[in-house]
Amino acid sequence: MKTLAAFAFTAALALLPGAAGAAGQAIYKSWEPDGSVTYAAQPEPNATKVQRIDIQTLSPEQRRAAHRLLLMDQATIKKGDAILQREWTKVDNDITRAQKALAHAEQALRDGRTPLPGERLGMRGGGSRLDAKYFARIKRLEDAVNAARKRLDKAYETRNNLRG
Repeated sequence: MKTLAAFAFTAALALLPGAAGAAGQAIYKSWEPDGSVTYAAQPEPNATKVQRIDIQTLSPEQRRAAHRLLLMDQATIKKGDAILQREWTKVDNDITRAQKALAHAEQALRDGRTPLPGERLGMRGGGSRLDAKYFARIKRLEDAVNAARKRLDKAYETRNNLRG
C-alpha cells in the first residue's frame, strides 16, 4: 500500500496539469529502513528520515497530486475504521454469546447434580449409591462448562488483541 501511494504521488506529480489548492495541509515524505520512500498524510512510524512538505509551497500540479494523495489516505483510514468497527461488534457479540453459553452450562451442571431416576443402585442392607451413569453425565456437564469457559476466554483474548 505504501509503495502504491508513493507511485500514485509520483505519477500524479508528472501527469496532472492544472491547479488545485489544499491550503494549510502537508504531506510527509518518509524514508523507510529498507530504503523505500513513501508519501502520506502522516509520517511513517518506522521511518529513518521524515520530511514535511507544505502543500502551498508546491507547484499547482504537485498540489493537485498531494491533495489526491491526502484524499486517498483519508478514504483508506475510513475504510480501516469501518473494518475495525465491524471486528469490535463481532467480538462483542461473541463475548455476549459465550457469557450466555457459560451461564447456561453452569446452571445445567448445578441442576444436574441431583441424581435422575435409574442413577442409583440399591445396596444390601438398605441405602443406595450413585452408579457410573450419574458420574458420566456429571463429567459431560463439567466438560460443557470447561468448553464454554474456553470459548469465553478466546473471545476476551480476541478483544484484547484488537486493543493492540
